[in-house]
Amino acid sequence: MHDLCLLCAIVKRDYSEQMPAFFHTHGVNTVTSLLCEGTAGKKLLDLLGLEETQKELFYVMTTRPRARRLMSSMVHELGLEVPGHGMCFTVPMGSIGGASSLDYFTHGQDIILGEVKEMPNQFLYELIIAIANRGHVDSVMDAARSAGAMGGTVLHAKGTNPFGENKFFGMSIADEKEMIMILTAANQKTAIMRAIMDKAGVHSPAHTVMFTLPVESVGGLRSVMIAAGEIEE
Repeated sequence: MHDLCLLCAIVKRDYSEQMPAFFHTHGVNTVTSLLCEGTAGKKLLDLLGLEETQKELFYVMTTRPRARRLMSSMVHELGLEVPGHGMCFTVPMGSIGGASSLDYFTHGQDIILGEVKEMPNQFLYELIIAIANRGHVDSVMDAARSAGAMGGTVLHAKGTNPFGENKFFGMSIADEKEMIMILTAANQKTAIMRAIMDKAGVHSPAHTVMFTLPVESVGGLRSVMIAAGEIEE
């Protein structure tokens, strides 16, 4: 495993111009963004008189030490410690497709690819990736919250399978999907995944399938950091 990571930030759409400028100021030029939504249920949004919670996901590739410095600056300079403004986290990279890919993703950072010297044996956080049929975010998140999940972020997606049978447990693989990302303390991951499988799994209308990614560090999400034992209340 190489000493690279993806630094991801999920913020309000108000930050659409601030985030690229922030990264550029700190020497990171290749920034990718995706439009997404928060997971507040429609009933709650209606009660509060709010529209859908629109978000934007930004990600960059950099070294783990630089990512830690960027996260600290992001939290303090952009106010991510304020609830509802956003969060950031890092996902370790396993490999990269050659020098040209490295140059593309890290252009201007003067990175020399090296092996990880200090990778934790266990991670305090996990990113649950749940893929469900379109329109079933609320049932997935209701299940996740029943096991302690704080919230999630939704990306719209579509399954593809040009070869063979397009069915899995009666679910059309090629249908419109919702990709729901739930950042959680590692000690809560199993309970959250089990709740989703029991209440919104492949045998339910949501037909949810899941996997997880290790998350090394988190910023701007105090409730999850407390649950992981990294900070105190």
